[in-house]
Amino acid sequence: MQELEVLPPINAAVGEIFEISIPSNPSSTGYNCLLSEMPSCVYFVESTYVPDEPTIPGKGGTSNFKFVAVESGNGPIIFHSVKFSQPLDILEPTPMQQRFVIVE
Repeated sequence: MQELEVLPPINAAVGEIFEISIPSNPSSTGYNCLLSEMPSCVYFVESTYVPDEPTIPGKGGTSNFKFVAVESGNGPIIFHSVKFSQPLDILEPTPMQQRFVIVE
């Protein structure tokens, strides 16, 4: 069994804006990357999706999530891949979808 890589924590200063980028392909797989958990020391600002170039139907892209550090603290930022179908299908987070943030 292959061991999964753990990504290093994100270090941010109070007032700093930072972004987490996650590869995704909602048009091909039907799964959207959604923010599911974050610590109180950060606020969510916005999310955008940028398709890979050249833009071809079914080709993937990147989901970008922007946050601002608002107070000292730390905790996990977790995303889930969700397919809006009946029944709702939610996948366990991958290492790319689990980040730890430290705000000083």
